[in-house]
Amino acid sequence: MLNSPQALALKAHLDTIRSDRIADYFESNSERFQNFSVSLESVIFDYSKHHVNGETISLLMDLARSVDLEGKRDAMFSGAVANKTEGRAALHAALRGSVAQDLAINGENIAGFVEDTKAQMQRISQAIRSNTIITDVVNIGIGGSDIGPRIACEALQPFCDGPRTHFLANIDGQSVSTLLDKLKPESTVFIVSSKTFTTQETLMNANAAKAWLLAGCGEEAVAEHFYAVTSHAENAAAFGVAANHILPMRDWVGGRFSVWGAIGLPLAIAIGFDRFEAFLNGARDADTHFKEAPLDKNIPVLMAMLGIWYRNFWDYRAHCIVPYAKVMSGFSRYITQICMESNGKSAGVDGGFVTHKTAPISFGEPGTNAQHAFFQAFHQGDEITPVDFIAILNPEHDRDDHHRTLLSNALAQAQALMLGEAHDDPAHHFPGNRPSAMLMLDRLDPYHLGMLMAIYEHKVFVQGVIWGINSFDQMGVELGKRLAKDIEASFANGAVLESADASTQNLMAHILKKRL
Repeated sequence: MLNSPQALALKAHLDTIRSDRIADYFESNSERFQNFSVSLESVIFDYSKHHVNGETISLLMDLARSVDLEGKRDAMFSGAVANKTEGRAALHAALRGSVAQDLAINGENIAGFVEDTKAQMQRISQAIRSNTIITDVVNIGIGGSDIGPRIACEALQPFCDGPRTHFLANIDGQSVSTLLDKLKPESTVFIVSSKTFTTQETLMNANAAKAWLLAGCGEEAVAEHFYAVTSHAENAAAFGVAANHILPMRDWVGGRFSVWGAIGLPLAIAIGFDRFEAFLNGARDADTHFKEAPLDKNIPVLMAMLGIWYRNFWDYRAHCIVPYAKVMSGFSRYITQICMESNGKSAGVDGGFVTHKTAPISFGEPGTNAQHAFFQAFHQGDEITPVDFIAILNPEHDRDDHHRTLLSNALAQAQALMLGEAHDDPAHHFPGNRPSAMLMLDRLDPYHLGMLMAIYEHKVFVQGVIWGINSFDQMGVELGKRLAKDIEASFANGAVLESADASTQNLMAHILKKRL
């Protein structure tokens, strides 16, 4: 990729603008904001504070076209095998109605499957919401079966008028005990979300919840209080879940992209199915924009190509997402997962290893907390980290003074990163010229959250295409899981694993002596 004519042109271009100051671009172009921002519905993506000019964007789009981004995008939406490692399509957009109505995979009409699943979700969510006895819903899952619905429920807290929703993911027993100790078995339902229904953490937590429910309500309560989302209904049935409480999954949707379907059941319960539909509608409008907008006016494409610009040409190692909304505390973790689990790899789609850098470290915290944590390094450190600021114009509260201060801080941080402030004393010198973008939403409601999440999904896809990697597998997750099973089996036998390295053997011996 970095040796293509388009990449070489970008390298040469970088040499001509490397010493430019972003602030000077505004001095020479009074319409820079208008030229370097894109609106979608009531979302504004402002990238005018990035280290780019018109030629940069043109060259980045040339790079995108050189790898047939538009063709690969269209192929994904048409059901082509995008996950080549596992021979699967990547049709998460189908869950929000963004594929052709006659598309079929393995003889199954996709639109029909999606509508049937939505009907089941609507029936179940409405039944639970209308049940006056049920006060709490616990989602048991990990990875993509947890983080998508979790962060959506958190971000849409002002719209959550159903039962209280909880999420149990970590295998740490303290998480189980802390949660169950504050619940009542007769008023709690559980949703076990696992594609295979064999995930170790999920099953261990599910069995703990089942034992707790049995102790409080008896055997018959399992079928009444447990629901499952899985592609292996037989495993859920063997666990004790009633057939009409099992919702299906398909292998053409990866876990981290699955909140739009049955994995989103806890969200539908929390906010109601009409609002869940609005969540899907926002994502569908983002899909339409991604499919139809010209590349240089396409928000996910611009976000992705700016990321390529900094990762592969400027050699910046990280990217930060800072939402100025406390309810979006988990949003940065969600972006971390879809970016780093999707593109944190060096295996090329051609069967070899790529020779260029791929996913940067992705992280973040909500503003203004982030300002008092790691923004010091952003302003005066020797590593430059591009930042995505996310701001909400109209909050779901009436504390205007708080929100005015919050928005002022978001704007000021972006301005300070760009402008800096010269000073003879190094301790008071701010070099500035540090890039950031601003995503501003009119409201943080189900529609706009769905749109925002889908925009970042498409950004990840675009970067995977540019890097020549498969964004839809996650083989790096598997090795540690396999080794953990061997270690656990040795622990169960009271022995040290002979095949382990010396460090691990000695640590195991210490654990056996002190704990097990």
